[in-house]
Amino acid sequence: MSSRMRSAVRAVGHHLAGVRVRLTVVATVLLAVALACAAAIMLSVLHNSLLNSADAAAAARATQIAATVRTESLQGIDSETVAPSKDLDIIQVLDAAGRVRASSPSGRGGQVVDPVAVGAHETIDGAQIEGRGDEFRTTVVGVDSPAGPLTIAVGAAEGPINDVVITVAILFCAVFPIILLVLAFASYLFVGRVLRPVEGIRAQVAEMSSKDLSARVPESGAGDEISTLARTMNAMLDRLQLAREQQLRFVGDASHELRSPLMSIYGLLDLARTTGRPLDLATIDSIMLPEVSRLQAMVDDLLLLAKADERGIPLVMGDVDLDDIVAEAAHRTDTLSPITIRARVTPIRVSGDREKLSRAVRNVVDNAVRHAHSAVTMTMATTGDGMGQIVVSDDGPGIPAAERERIFDRFVRLDADRERSAGGSGLGLAIVSEIVRAHAGTVRAGEAPGGGAAITISVPTSASAE
Repeated sequence: MSSRMRSAVRAVGHHLAGVRVRLTVVATVLLAVALACAAAIMLSVLHNSLLNSADAAAAARATQIAATVRTESLQGIDSETVAPSKDLDIIQVLDAAGRVRASSPSGRGGQVVDPVAVGAHETIDGAQIEGRGDEFRTTVVGVDSPAGPLTIAVGAAEGPINDVVITVAILFCAVFPIILLVLAFASYLFVGRVLRPVEGIRAQVAEMSSKDLSARVPESGAGDEISTLARTMNAMLDRLQLAREQQLRFVGDASHELRSPLMSIYGLLDLARTTGRPLDLATIDSIMLPEVSRLQAMVDDLLLLAKADERGIPLVMGDVDLDDIVAEAAHRTDTLSPITIRARVTPIRVSGDREKLSRAVRNVVDNAVRHAHSAVTMTMATTGDGMGQIVVSDDGPGIPAAERERIFDRFVRLDADRERSAGGSGLGLAIVSEIVRAHAGTVRAGEAPGGGAAITISVPTSASAE
């Protein structure tokens, strides 16, 4: 594994620790806000509940006293009638002039409310007896009696109610930090547990080296995001391992292919230096120049494939007549090779790079000529899905079904000794594959109708490209 990737893995480890802390802080803040809101709501509900309870008790006592004075006037009120209870602190009966006619002990010394009209029913918050600081939440009822209009005031001191709410609030404030710390610690442990598989993935990747990419990160199989990450990481490692194996194989194959012409040239030059005799023209024409040409062609092929790997094969697009390319390839092969060439040409126009498509067809035809016993056939057709096809078939030994995809890899030879002697570098069909792929087409190998191999090139026609 490269130092850059190791640094990235270490950075991921530090980032995970930071993520754990940040998630814990965020969770704690959210919990604090939620608890504060819950506490505020709870205190409000408690306060309202205590007030409603006091109001209900006051209304019941006021209704009871009102029923008494309606029938018995003030004579029906005794000390028990106006006696306070645990929920009620003050009871007064006022006449129309505001004089206190009957009162509980806490209501002596002045009126707590002003008289109200007969039939009125009010709740007064913060009522006070003049000169005293106590505040009462008072229910006031106006009633008609034989003695005239009377006002009945029954109230509960607000102080004890507020004291209960304040006590609960203080208790909550005391417990709040403890609850928050416990929840924060639980969040920290939970986040750590959730991120533990990610840390395992990071540690496993950190231990890998560039020379051994066979190890894989553990997959939990839980079907969650972490297991998806593990599967994605393993898929990436599969691709990296495959790419490394292909790279090593490519370097080895390229070195082997380049070594052969270089050794031939070196051998001739070393012989000339040893003997002191210059190379004759026949040796140069028959050995050196062909080897140099072979070396140059191989270097050009390697450069083209390197461009394809880096950013794709550059194309000069335009309308291309495939029938012209097939006719030219047939004429060239018929001129240079003793193999019989049969070409059935059909007018097909595609959008592409004429030079690159010509090279692809030429490579396929050259490959067919190298393997044919006596004849190569070229046919053309269009398909229903808007593809133009060129099929190049030979009467040679054919391609085993298991090898029909592999022949488009680089430096692949099914018969290495024969193909090297025939001038093949093992790059021709790989270049065909890259060129056709750049044109959004496909290339595949199959079996010819009469036996032998058939290579089919398919590229979109101009009409389908539009």
